[in-house]
Amino acid sequence: MTDNKSATSFSSRVHNLEKVLTQLEILSPENGELLQRWRQTLANINELRLNFSLPVTCIGPVKSGKSTLLNTLAGADLLPTGAGITTSFPTTLSAGQEFSAEIRLQPESIVNEMFIRAANLLLSDELKNPRPNLFADKERLQVKNLLNDYQNSGNLTRHGIFNESYRLLKNLTLGAEKVSAYYRNSELEFTCTDPEDSDYRNFIRDESLSPFLRGIHLKAPLKLLPAHLSLRDLPGLDTPNPSHQSIIIQQLSESPALIYVISSRIGLRQADYQLLEHLHQLGLQERLLFVINLDLDVHDNATELEAMTRRCTDELDELGFTQPKYAFSALALFWSREEIAIDLNAASKRRLQAWQEEQEKLEISDLGARQFLDRLLDLGRNEAGKALLAHSDKRLLQVYNNTRRLLDNEFKRLAQMDESLNSDLSRQDEDRHKIEAVLNETGRIITGVCNEVEKFCYSEISHWLDSTKEKSLRRQLEQIISAYEAPLDQLPKKSRNPLTPMRIIDNHFQLTVPARLQETATLATLRFLETLHSEINRRLLKGCAPLFIICENFVTNDELDQNELPLPVKIGGEIPLFTLSSEAEERFGIIDKVCNLAQLLGSKFVRFRRKLTLAQEYNQQIKKAALKELPRWLRNYREQLKFALIHHHMDECRDLSMTFFTDLLASTQANLKYHDQLNGDDREAATRYATELEELSKQLQEAFKDNNQ
Repeated sequence: MTDNKSATSFSSRVHNLEKVLTQLEILSPENGELLQRWRQTLANINELRLNFSLPVTCIGPVKSGKSTLLNTLAGADLLPTGAGITTSFPTTLSAGQEFSAEIRLQPESIVNEMFIRAANLLLSDELKNPRPNLFADKERLQVKNLLNDYQNSGNLTRHGIFNESYRLLKNLTLGAEKVSAYYRNSELEFTCTDPEDSDYRNFIRDESLSPFLRGIHLKAPLKLLPAHLSLRDLPGLDTPNPSHQSIIIQQLSESPALIYVISSRIGLRQADYQLLEHLHQLGLQERLLFVINLDLDVHDNATELEAMTRRCTDELDELGFTQPKYAFSALALFWSREEIAIDLNAASKRRLQAWQEEQEKLEISDLGARQFLDRLLDLGRNEAGKALLAHSDKRLLQVYNNTRRLLDNEFKRLAQMDESLNSDLSRQDEDRHKIEAVLNETGRIITGVCNEVEKFCYSEISHWLDSTKEKSLRRQLEQIISAYEAPLDQLPKKSRNPLTPMRIIDNHFQLTVPARLQETATLATLRFLETLHSEINRRLLKGCAPLFIICENFVTNDELDQNELPLPVKIGGEIPLFTLSSEAEERFGIIDKVCNLAQLLGSKFVRFRRKLTLAQEYNQQIKKAALKELPRWLRNYREQLKFALIHHHMDECRDLSMTFFTDLLASTQANLKYHDQLNGDDREAATRYATELEELSKQLQEAFKDNNQ
């Protein structure tokens, strides 16, 4: 977040520059298209500042108080809290003038694939169709009846993958009836503007709808969160939804700070140790801010409260997390707001009154809350402010420089009017042809440079994915596949269908190994693209260097800065998922091979029974098949990266570079046009024009005097 003075200064500069451009459009209609483009750039900058936010991600195990903390910072009950309500989809909370909730549903193909995998894993023996359609009423009803039979059989007391499949199928069959209208009307993205809207409340509180959600983006007038910071609430890293895996990894990597919430009710749990170890492996430990969410009802006095805080702090220090820890009650901070306290029910009001009577405990919580909010304020000021000002100031300065060049050329044109009016028209035509030639050469050079950089990117991506070094992505994926072990202990001892064990292992492989592959590939891709982006900028600047030299023959600015070339902040777009999924006939090709293997083993059972079991044989076969197919999957991933990210990025670089150099030469072109229009009878009009330009120049200089120092 920037201070008020800086924000006012920037807004004032934008306002004054808009006024100058508006007056120039009146004085110089010939440059109307050019000036309109610069005004659009100002509008884009304002839009960026209004919508800019630096994401801070809230993480922690289930029931640690994450959603309560987010509601506290928002100053409203926007997210689900309490027993049984947990976040199972990515949620983003950012500042806005009014409440709005942008709800995005998963594509039907992804939801159906989850349904098919879970159904085959849990109910393969009873399924009539191995690929049931969730949105077909008869097929969904069959799965629903099979789930009821499964529940009545007593299998739900077992632990492991079957329980997860049961819960997912239960939610999918119940939720499909509630969201079928959205899919039927292809309404996968919609916005709610009322926090009490039944659609919004159902989607954040109804567990059966959670598998259908791709994410929710909330905007609201935030009470405690600093401007330009947004909060994200993510599912756990062990989420059973494969489509959320890469989203979680990417959003964790993009967040400059991660708020890790620990409940003081029981302190650090085994889930905390596992999650912290995972974050350490991802290299994110330095970004963590620890919040010990105090449960004021559990601890009888301030001494117990301080003891639990010390215990959590000491354990985190022993694990190597030495950054500050903030201990406070998110619920007490939330309820202390007057507008929230008024609407509390009787039981909550009694709890709040009891806390207020225990001043020592409440003082500990208030102190920790103030320290935490101060840290968020510093984060918003130091990180978000720097990122926003650096980018918007650079864009604003480009418009200013272009306007300054246009005005300077106008002054020089008027000062040399007599000479210009008497100059040789043929020489003017020659200069005009030179400018046009430079523009054509500019397009050719920029296109060539961008094509070369694009070829370099493709070569780097191919080399990166084909590398066989120990720490390469290929070797990591090979090790993950080779280390895969099928859940032989979970196979049924008896089955009416001899292919049931094979299908269970195949589904288990699809639900477990691909998630790890996807996570590894996504994180490695993020790191690779970060390095590649720096090299792209370097090569583009180097390749465009001749254009700066050429343009200096026409543009009179002797201090032309090559670093003014406006390159994108980062490679845009979402990183494609690294997936083992393919077309149906390819996906079940391995199962067909195993069917042949089953027939072979059946006919020669005596010979093979002293060797590997069928399940063990299939475990080896599926790993061999996966390793054999890995080069093809990497090739597919390479093509997705090339055309989903790099190609779009290079098009953006090409457009930005062309706009930059075209604007650089536009004022010179305009200068040549004016020579044809002015004549001796225009001297009086030119004098008035010069006076008006002088006034505009003063306004422009005053608006940007800080930048010119």
